[in-house]
This record gives sequence, structure tokens and C-alpha cells, in this order.
Amino acid sequence: MTVKDQADHPQNAENETIEIAGLTRRDLMQRASLFGLAAAFGGFGAGMPAFAADFDMKKYAGTKISLLMTGDENDHRVLAELMPQFVEETGMELEVTSPALGPLIEKTLQNLKAERSSFDLINYLGFLTTQQVGGGYYDQLNSYIEDPAKTPADWDFPDIIPAALKNVGIFDMANGAVGEGSDIFGIPGVHSGSVIYFYRKDLFEAAGLQPAKTWDEFKAAAEKLHTGDVAGCSFIGANDFSLATVDWYTRFITTGGVLMTGSPKEKNFKPQVNSPEGINALQMLIDVLPYAPANVTKYGFAENVDGFSTGKIAQMIFWATIAGPVLNPENSMVAETTGTTPVPSGDGKSPRAIQGGWGIGIPKNSDPAKKDAAWLALTWITSKAVNRYSIEKYNIDANRTSAFTDPELVAKFPYLKDSLKAIETADIIPTSRIPEFFQLNDIMNVEFNAALIGQQDAKTACDKVQTQWEDLLRKAGHLA
Repeated sequence: MTVKDQADHPQNAENETIEIAGLTRRDLMQRASLFGLAAAFGGFGAGMPAFAADFDMKKYAGTKISLLMTGDENDHRVLAELMPQFVEETGMELEVTSPALGPLIEKTLQNLKAERSSFDLINYLGFLTTQQVGGGYYDQLNSYIEDPAKTPADWDFPDIIPAALKNVGIFDMANGAVGEGSDIFGIPGVHSGSVIYFYRKDLFEAAGLQPAKTWDEFKAAAEKLHTGDVAGCSFIGANDFSLATVDWYTRFITTGGVLMTGSPKEKNFKPQVNSPEGINALQMLIDVLPYAPANVTKYGFAENVDGFSTGKIAQMIFWATIAGPVLNPENSMVAETTGTTPVPSGDGKSPRAIQGGWGIGIPKNSDPAKKDAAWLALTWITSKAVNRYSIEKYNIDANRTSAFTDPELVAKFPYLKDSLKAIETADIIPTSRIPEFFQLNDIMNVEFNAALIGQQDAKTACDKVQTQWEDLLRKAGHLA
């Protein structure tokens, strides 16, 4: 077994390669119906059928499966650490290539568009489901899921969180719609997740405060808790992917904002970035700048997680799977004094945030002789055991209800109940319905960061985004 672990050499992420030799059915159907997924679950029994007589976990022993996956979010470490178990249970080898997000997307598209993919499995971001799954690049998986000769009996398909499956797995090719119909092209993995509210219980209690339920309360707490040693709040303030998708978008949709009207198919897909709700969401970030870290306009993931973990931040909203380490005593000075709740919202609005996460699929142009083996490897990667390990070791949001409701894990990590609720109620951002999602997001982050550093006001920033988005949407044929 040879392991080249990106954990020790993150600067080499682009070329990183690792080589290594319940709920009842009724409960699950009720959950599925909340997301319009009853049809997708309708053909599957409680759990999975008993082992077929010809099922053999080591049927493809000796086969080498190549997986292209993210190297940014600890998922690759989970697989590296569990690979001895994978080898023992399947007899197969798994070669994992785990570049950072930008190179991952580039490498993925090169392989999907090639005559033959170099990878038997590919991990894709949920924001790119329309681009990649909708592009017709992945095999439909329904027949694999339904076949007890190909799927382990304990894999338990209905245990997968319906909202996560809807985000990355289910796609209606005829209508180009994510999460509609019953055709499945990817399995949520290695993690999904949304955004929750992190706060310092000790600081709030000492100040006589309750965790913020509204954005006004968030600002008031930031002002009261801000000292020379501890910032009253923090957020993603840099020109960064999550400035728009987490901090702005959460405030936007929880105060009544609707990002897009119309549909790309009808060519009337129009943004509402410079609506009153859009401008107000950005203004809320500007208004808490005095109570944030001095360099917050340069803060991305690492700065916020490190700052919170070392006791220098009083509250923030954040991806649960990214900020999970602040709740782990091995990584955080404030693990025992950190609490979580759903995100704040506007008066009378429901807490919710953006849906994130990853899917894993079998490229249509991968080696036909290895597809069945690839599917078996995929079931192992997305199994209950791997989901549980992801949470226990790295506080990664998993994809299975059983992992979030495991009594032992919940006792150890109470935040799991908030993470599960966040996933189940999260919003699939409407711009992910078109291939230009990242271009739109980049535009927004540039202008919003410029507002945060004082180069323009909130209205000007939102107006600029609105104009640039409309131009891009017209050029792409989504807006007449």
C-alpha cells in the first residue's frame, strides 16, 4: 500500500494521487415525500433485499478502480485511512486522485469529454450537477440499485437523505431539471451539508444573551460581545466562493429574497440581485464590519475556522462540514463551549441556507469492463460505515440519516441534529440550474468584496452584479 497524503502536502493538491492495494420504510417514504422523491424510493424495500445467492463482495478482486475526487474537504483522507478495510472487504484496489477544486473541475471536464475517461468514478460538486449530469456524461444507476446481485444488502438506499439525493443524484434529462423525476445518475458522497450557526455558549451566557434567532439579534450580539480579544462575529469577507453562497445568500433568502424568476428553458431566467432584499443582505454584512476581525475582508475558510477554534470569534454562520473541527477537542480550544442552532432569519421567516455537497457517478465513457466493479466500489464509499467514520473522525457532514441520528455520535456531537435539519430544509441555489453557475458567483464575489472594503456601497455593488448577470445570461441564451 502506497499513500501520498495531501494532508501533509496541501500545496501539491493539484497532482495528488493516493494509491492503495434505522428508520422504517414508512418514515423514509414520509421524508421522501417532503422533497418529491417518493417515486425514486418507491421501487426499493425497507433496507435492501436479502443477499442474492450470487452476490459476492469479492467478485471483482484484483480490479483496480480509479476515482477522481475533491482534495479540499478531508474526504480523501477518510478514504485513505479506510482503504485497508476496502481492500480486505472487496479485494479490489482503489487509486484516488484528489486535486483542489479548480483543477478538479478542469480535469473532470477533460475526462468526461474524452473518448475514454481515465477514471471509473468521478466526484462532482452539487452546484455542477446540471453541467455534468445534465450534459449526459454519467450512467443511470437505477438498475444497479435495484439489482441485489450487484448491491450489498446492507447498503440501504432509503437511508440516504432525500434532499442530498435530490441535489446531486436525481435528474430529469427531458426537462433539464435537478431533483425531478426518478432517474438517478449519482450517489451523494462523500459528504453533503448546509450552513448552521456557531456561537460561543460561555460568552453568550456571561453577557446574558441567547443565540441569535434573527439578524437583528445577530448584530446586537456582535456589538455587545466585541472586545479587543474577541471579535463579536465573523464571516467570509474575501473575494471567495462562500462570500456570496453562504453569508450573502443565507441572509438574502431568510429575509424574503428570491434570486431568480422565470426559467432558462423559457429564456426568461432573470436575476433579482438588486432587489431590496439583495441590497439589504449585503448591507447587513457591511453593518457588522466594526464587530468583525480587522482583516475579515481577506477571510476565507481557514481564517474563520482557525479564529473560532482559538477563541477569537464569538459567532458566525458557516458550512457545518467545514467548521466541524471547532467542535472537536483535538482541534479546538473552544469545543466544549461552542453551541450550534439553525441560522438566524428575518422576522417571520424560516431558517434555511444553501444546499451543498458532492455526488459520485460512473462516467458513460469509462471502461465498460469495469463498470460493475466501479459500482461495487461506489457502494462501499457511500456505505453507512464510511459515513459514520467521516463524522466521527473529521466532523464531515455525511449523507445518511442513520449517521446523523446515531445515539453515540449525537451524544458526542450534539450539533448533528442542527446539521441534519439544515440539509433537509436547504435551498438548491437556482443558478446551479445552468452551466454558468461559477461565472455568476465569481462576478458577485468581486463586487461584494469591493463593497466590504469600502470601494462602493451595497446598492452600487448589487446593481453592478445585476447588470453583469443579465449580460451573461443573455449571451448564454437563458434570458431573451
